[in-house]
Amino acid sequence: MARYDFGKNKGIIPIIAFLDEKRLIKMALDTGATFCLIPLEFAQYLKIDIEKPEKRIKMMTAEGRCEVPLVTLRSISISDKTATNVKTVVHDLPENSHVDGLLGLSFLNNFKLTIDFRNGYLEIE
Repeated sequence: MARYDFGKNKGIIPIIAFLDEKRLIKMALDTGATFCLIPLEFAQYLKIDIEKPEKRIKMMTAEGRCEVPLVTLRSISISDKTATNVKTVVHDLPENSHVDGLLGLSFLNNFKLTIDFRNGYLEIE
């Protein structure tokens, strides 16, 4: 089991994740997101060809509906917990987001999660 302390009274749960064993990213835990999300800059660093994605999907954002590339990351890791072949969309979050990406259900569905808001921690097993 991995335990991640995020503090009390936070509006979001920020988590540091490791993408494809190459790049750290600050992500917000988002149980309402079907897929994980990474920004274009990170996709380029990982040498993901977004011009030829597996497919493009429609997504609702704060700015409205848009079409984004859906790709598969080899892995996303948090502490000692790793999910492989994780479906991820490539899209930039607004600058004031305080995180670079979203940790959605395409990662979370691989694990049992316990979120304790009162004490400010998350357990993943």
